[in-house]
Amino acid sequence: MLLAAALAGSTAGCITAYAPNIRREEHHEAMTSQSTRGACLKCHELESHMAKRMRGMDLATLEHHMVEMNKVIRPPLVADWMAKDRRGCVDCHAIKGAR
Repeated sequence: MLLAAALAGSTAGCITAYAPNIRREEHHEAMTSQSTRGACLKCHELESHMAKRMRGMDLATLEHHMVEMNKVIRPPLVADWMAKDRRGCVDCHAIKGAR
């Protein structure tokens, strides 16, 4: 039982269902196995940064923000623990296929 718990803890964070393959097309075409999290964070925003911006909004601005967010497809937010993880983004989000 202890071994199972240790194994689960050592692999936590890289769950394929939550880390889909990055397809090398359009906005991900420049991604390689050497890409850093800095490249990802040019488009993807940290959850804490989004939350901080939203806390500073008055109610009308917040409501407008939520409506506008639902109108566009935006890059998913990145959990803060992901940016701090020793592994890079492309270690969990495997790059699939070459152009």
